[in-house]
Amino acid sequence: MRTSTAGQQPRMQASPALRRRHLQGRVFAVVCGVATFVGVVMLAVLLLDVVMDSTGWIWSRVDRDPRMFALLQETDAAFAERAAEIDPGLLTGMQRKLDARRGRAARNNETLSDAQLADIRMDYLHGKYSNDETYFERFEMQPTTGQRLAVAGGIIGDVFANFPSRHPSKAGIKSAIFGSFWLLLLTALIAIPIGIAAAVYLEEYAAKNRLNRFIEVNIANLAGVPSIVYGILGLAVFVRGMQLGRVVLAGALTMTLLILPVIIIAAREAIKAVPDSIRQGAFALGGTRWEVVRHHVLPVAMPGMLTGVILAMSRAIGETAPMIMIGALSYVAFVPQGPLDDFTVLPIQIYNWVAMPNQEFHLLAACGIFILLGVLLLMNSAAIYIRHRAQRNIRW
Repeated sequence: MRTSTAGQQPRMQASPALRRRHLQGRVFAVVCGVATFVGVVMLAVLLLDVVMDSTGWIWSRVDRDPRMFALLQETDAAFAERAAEIDPGLLTGMQRKLDARRGRAARNNETLSDAQLADIRMDYLHGKYSNDETYFERFEMQPTTGQRLAVAGGIIGDVFANFPSRHPSKAGIKSAIFGSFWLLLLTALIAIPIGIAAAVYLEEYAAKNRLNRFIEVNIANLAGVPSIVYGILGLAVFVRGMQLGRVVLAGALTMTLLILPVIIIAAREAIKAVPDSIRQGAFALGGTRWEVVRHHVLPVAMPGMLTGVILAMSRAIGETAPMIMIGALSYVAFVPQGPLDDFTVLPIQIYNWVAMPNQEFHLLAACGIFILLGVLLLMNSAAIYIRHRAQRNIRW
């Protein structure tokens, strides 16, 4: 302690070792802050690049989309006259095409909807002009912002409603979305009960002997195995060994092997976090092991278990290597109707578009990545909400 002069209070003098320790703490805090900032910036740059590519592709398609042509033809008389003057046979040829389809529909007692008529116009214009040609520049188009937004909404709808195609303007992810839904549904139905049951057994029932410790260590090791290894295992066991073929069920079983260690580890950690006093209190009141687990342990551990399950499912929806190994198709022009149908998933569809030589497919892949990120964000948000809601209902 340093003594003060007359009239002043004594002050504590920090030793050099204490000052050095405080300095180390401040340096460590700065390093952690910089690392966090760099990580956030990198994620922001990635997301911005995906958003810019996807919106850029949509906006570049707006003025080339046949719906814009039809919209201006119906609302702008000057544009219709200019188009007829620049390409005299365009409008007459389109009208003949429409009349022929209307006549065929009338003979079959059918009625063409506005969407079907729009598809006929699109097919006609796609056949007359190249998809990569900004052909509407020839007609000196002057669409309004509202018209552009309306056509952009139709293009976004086409991405969700169309099947894969060799034309970027007609390609979509409908089959990939349904395939991903089937895959996640079957994977959840198989992996969640097995994973939670295994975690409960290892934590609440299994004896702490050498065999169970060996099992626990191997489960932890399996969580770090590369996903391609699970793809090889799925190909050997499910596709060829069980002769399931390249169907949704084989993919779901492969994904179950992939995420099962993650679910078991997350569920075990959630069960470990339950205070032991709850178990002891329930046993003191005469509860059996099953009653203690069912009525006391599982309700308290449920938020952590659900969070681990949803994060594991988020990993499953984004995996590509196992699906490539088991032979998930890259071109599926139908929606899977059951577990034994062929399928594709969003990562496979994105991978296929990226491998295309056409640059427009690369921008379309950015749209698929943006949709996949949106699905992952929804799943992670659901995990946070479920955990918060469940924790709020817990009464200690």
